[in-house]
Amino acid sequence: MAALPARYALGVLLALFAAGAARAQSVPPHCDRSNFSICLNGVSTSVTNGANLRINGETNADVARKRLKRGAGDEMQAAMGRPQSGLSSGDLLGGWSAWVNYRGSWYDSDFVFNNESLAYDADTDRGTAGIDRLILDDRLLVGLSLGYEDTDTDTFYNGGGQDSDGFTVAPYGAWLINDNFSVDVSGGYTPLDYDQNRISPTDGTTTSSSFDADRWFFATNLNALAMVNSWVLGGRIGFLYTEEQQDGYVETGSAASAAAGTVRTVDDRDIDLTQLVLGGDIAYSFGALEPYALLIYRNDLSRDNGEDAGGLPGAFTSVQPDDDDEFEAGFGFRLFSSFGVTSTLEWSIIEGRDSFDGQNVSLTIRGEL
Repeated sequence: MAALPARYALGVLLALFAAGAARAQSVPPHCDRSNFSICLNGVSTSVTNGANLRINGETNADVARKRLKRGAGDEMQAAMGRPQSGLSSGDLLGGWSAWVNYRGSWYDSDFVFNNESLAYDADTDRGTAGIDRLILDDRLLVGLSLGYEDTDTDTFYNGGGQDSDGFTVAPYGAWLINDNFSVDVSGGYTPLDYDQNRISPTDGTTTSSSFDADRWFFATNLNALAMVNSWVLGGRIGFLYTEEQQDGYVETGSAASAAAGTVRTVDDRDIDLTQLVLGGDIAYSFGALEPYALLIYRNDLSRDNGEDAGGLPGAFTSVQPDDDDEFEAGFGFRLFSSFGVTSTLEWSIIEGRDSFDGQNVSLTIRGEL
C-alpha cells in the first residue's frame, strides 16, 4: 500500500513535466535576428511616447510641492518634536536652501493590439539639484532646479531599443496662504537627444535613427497641510500640462530594406498630455524620524501620442491602451538632523492602467545655507 502514493507522486511529476514541455513547445517565436521576418516594422518612439512623456512630466511637477514638506522653521520643527537646527525661524525659512535628488523609474507595457504584442521595458535615471528661498515675510518661495535625465527602453516588438537624454531647467515657486494651505507652480524646458535601433523585417539587419526634441511642462497644485498631535496630514489637487515636439527623420538601413520599403520616413511628431492630479499623504512624527504613506490618483484629461507622424508598425491605428487613469501608492521616511539637513527616501508603485505597470524610488537631501 505504501507504494501507491509513490506511484501517484511519480505520475504527477511526469504530468507536470509533460505540461511544461508542451508549454515550452507552444511558446511562439519572438522577434530577433533568427526570426527577423516576424519583427514589426515600426519605430520605437511611435509606441513608447505616451508613457515616457507621462513619467518625466510627473517627476518635474513635484519639485515645488515637495519643497514645502521639508522647509519647516524651528517653531514647526519643535511642535513636531524634530531636532532643532540652532537657527532662528526666520533664518531657516528666509535663508537659502539647497538640495539634490536622485529618482529612478522603471516601467513596462504589455499592450496587445490586433493580436500583436507591442511590449517594451523602460527605465529612467534622473539627477536634479536646486536652490530656493522664502521672501516677502516668508510667504513667497522662489527657486530654480537643474536636472539631467537618461531613459533606456527595450522594444521587444521590433527587436530594438531607444535611448534619450537631456537637461531640464525648471524655475518654481509657491505662495503660503496660511499655516494650512499653499499654492505652488513650476515650469520647465528640456532639450532631448534620441537614438533608436531595430531589426529590419526584410533581412535582419539593423535599422537606426537619431533626432532631437524639445519638451515643456507646467504644473500647479493647491496643497493642504494639518498636524494632529504627532500625525501630519497632507492633501492636494493639481494640474499638469506637458508637451514634446520631436523633429522628423529618415532611418538608416540596408539597401535591401530601403528597396523593400521597410526603412521609414517619420514626420515631425507633437505629443502632449493634460492631467488632473488628486493626492494625499499621512505621516507620523517620531521627532527626528517621520515615516509616511502616500496615495495619488491621476486622470488624463487629454493626450495626443503623435500617431499621425507615422512610423507605426504595419497598419496599426493604436499603439497605446485607451485607459486614462492610474493610482500611485508608496511609502517613505524623512530624517531630520540638528544641523539643518533633511533626507527623504521614497518608494512607490503605479497601478490601474491596462497593460502598464511602474515603480519609482527617490532620495532627496536638503540643507539650509
